Amino acid sequence: MKILISYLFCTKGGVETALVNRLKEVNTSLYEIDLLFFKDYGGLSMFHDWDGNVYIEEYAENIKKLIIDNQYDIVIAIDSKEILEMIKAIEYDGKIGLEVHTTYEEGLKYLSSEVIDSVDFIIVPSEYQKKLVQSKINNKNIFILGNAVSGNLVYQSQCKFPYHKKIVLWVGRIDPHKNWKLFLKIASELSKLDEKLIFWVVGGLKSRTEEIKEFEEMIYELDLECKVRWIPQVDYQKMSEIYSLAANSGGCYISTSHNESFGMTVIEAMICRCPVIVHAVGALTELVQEGRGLCLENMEETEKIKAMFHFINSSDREKIVNRAERYVNENFSCKSISLKFCKILDKV
Repeated sequence: MKILISYLFCTKGGVETALVNRLKEVNTSLYEIDLLFFKDYGGLSMFHDWDGNVYIEEYAENIKKLIIDNQYDIVIAIDSKEILEMIKAIEYDGKIGLEVHTTYEEGLKYLSSEVIDSVDFIIVPSEYQKKLVQSKINNKNIFILGNAVSGNLVYQSQCKFPYHKKIVLWVGRIDPHKNWKLFLKIASELSKLDEKLIFWVVGGLKSRTEEIKEFEEMIYELDLECKVRWIPQVDYQKMSEIYSLAANSGGCYISTSHNESFGMTVIEAMICRCPVIVHAVGALTELVQEGRGLCLENMEETEKIKAMFHFINSSDREKIVNRAERYVNENFSCKSISLKFCKILDKV
């Protein structure tokens, strides 16, 4: 079976990470999968050991020719209508799939356009995202396929923080959607409750200059210069150490996003036995059910800050991280997600 998966930009973001992890366990003798990106922004290196072809091509005529020449059984577009429009212009008789990961309203507008008529099936990463897509279009086969967590991300018990401090971790782009301002407000309030808490912000190297300036100014305004450490970039292979350091210090991971279709960094923290606190939005509520973490609305409220403090110092910490680690291992390993993906391909 020949499959083409297409995404507009090849960066080192969540979608590319999810693709790499998903394809690791796919039997390449049964499924010949090629990847197509319109432009490369440094993410191509993530696919260096992938057995299939990885194409970088933005010209419509060349992409049409690629599809025709390779006679793909299935073409899957991720969060974009561009390749769907190209397929519509050629005589393609295979199956057409669409993956929807974005939660941005602007990015979902095309779901109401005619180009969706040709789509045979849709893949989403969570129950929340399925409902979101169904609110835009409800006459398509929709499959839920969570993101796979890398087998290289494992808890490292030897990673010890050499100071008597607890690391509260936040990972993501420094942009409004990830809601870094809320994290700094939480950091300011939590630091008043426990002087042993310090706060690490990981990511944001390529965020807008204006946003980074505002971020640095807010740290100063909240008098957090000695409490917040900004680590602009960490190699993905090193993230186990970061999560494990936070876990072993007695700290936690906090997600403050306005919305998430899945929550990749949350399950990464969970697999590294780092307790997680999440904003009660999107798919994040699904991940921390049944005592696997703490889920809060209106996180900046005084009572919620106190709840976070008690959660960090909970006597049930070991039970919480055990449940979380087991949940991720059982549901989001590369092997299990690859198997689910192949079953979807077979079914359609």
